[in-house]
Amino acid sequence: MKPFFRRTLLTIAAFSFLPSLSVAQAKDTSVLPVEVLIGPTEPSPQSAPAPGPLRTPFAVEFDSQNQMWIVEFDGGRVLRCPPNDPTKPEVIAGPESATAKDALGYVDGPARSARFNKLHNLVIDRNDVLYLSDHANHSVRRLLQNSQGDWMVDTFAGQGKSGPASDNVDRKDATFHEPICVTLDPKQNRLLIADIGNQVVRSLDLATRKVSIIAGQKDKFKDPRAVELDPADRLLVLERNGNRLRRVDSAGNITTLAGSGQKGKADGNAKQASFNGPKHMDVGADGLVFIADDVNHLIRVFNPHTNVVQTLNLGEYTLRRPHGVCIHGDQLYIADSFNHRVLRVPLPKK
Repeated sequence: MKPFFRRTLLTIAAFSFLPSLSVAQAKDTSVLPVEVLIGPTEPSPQSAPAPGPLRTPFAVEFDSQNQMWIVEFDGGRVLRCPPNDPTKPEVIAGPESATAKDALGYVDGPARSARFNKLHNLVIDRNDVLYLSDHANHSVRRLLQNSQGDWMVDTFAGQGKSGPASDNVDRKDATFHEPICVTLDPKQNRLLIADIGNQVVRSLDLATRKVSIIAGQKDKFKDPRAVELDPADRLLVLERNGNRLRRVDSAGNITTLAGSGQKGKADGNAKQASFNGPKHMDVGADGLVFIADDVNHLIRVFNPHTNVVQTLNLGEYTLRRPHGVCIHGDQLYIADSFNHRVLRVPLPKK
């Protein structure tokens, strides 16, 4: 989720989609041009490539200086790219080598000595403080600069071990069971957390430091994998094993926006469309929801105005279990996780 001042207006007419038609019909002039920013440049690697500059990047975000940040699942690193040149990642936190024997762990302190265990995503606030979902450490970690300008890591919420989702507890006393996605509300008053192992969505009030349950107690989720807010500040939840995109109202009632609940990759009417292990999403200012459909190796788009799900047409480029999508400016960034690369797709204006 972008801080409110970086929301970007996107229009459904501007995108190229892969219709549910024949292969010949699908390969038309509407193919989106794809740029490989980091990682293997071969459009469709026939076998899983070895890690290069990145090792299983799971998420991409941008700070106020237009610097791209990347978190790695297996590599245990947080990397940053220079402004306007997202091709040169520099390790800011974690080990220098993503294949080091001690690459993963649970260590706070100076950023380069810090260790994480299976980072899933990140969100960056207006002060360029990073919040990280450190799912195998069952905690939300924080990466920020101290008064001397040194990068430091601390445990912002959680205790490093799994536990139940208690309601209305201090962030230091809270326990999680694989917190797998974090985002901020538009005013940056709350950190929203998909606590997938506890099957709930939780909210961390940044003023009171209290963690509460905001969805999943009244109506149940099936693996809440990602959380976001739509332009009307309504809570959206993406279910991994439920294979649905859902919305929560102020009373805690849950409705399905897209997905039949069955595994598949059918486009079309949103309620009849199907996903297979969707992992992450980002929402445009016009409400379009871009979804990393992991097991289908696709990027899907839900249009709330037409109630249709479509697949982005990347032409000859194929993905291998994408886990992250990020809207920034007029571009969509894709964490092509198991191809160990980051792609960029221009989203032309009307």
